[in-house]
Amino acid sequence: MNFNNIFMIKQAKDKFFRNHPKTETFMEDVKREGFCEGMEIAVAVRYPGGKEYKTGIRVQDSDMQLLNMLKDM
Repeated sequence: MNFNNIFMIKQAKDKFFRNHPKTETFMEDVKREGFCEGMEIAVAVRYPGGKEYKTGIRVQDSDMQLLNMLKDM
């Protein structure tokens, strides 16, 4: 484990949340609620020129282990 990389990631995360404070609140809310089978996770990316990508998943029981591992990071 490279502690320098961990420190750099923490610094970048802290800067990101300072620049985008609503994101941190959003993630804290989702973490507090937790994940459950049947919930939907949707993501949209919109570029300045108007191009857009969207995706969504309906969480299955088999997804729960990975989601909980990510939540605990």
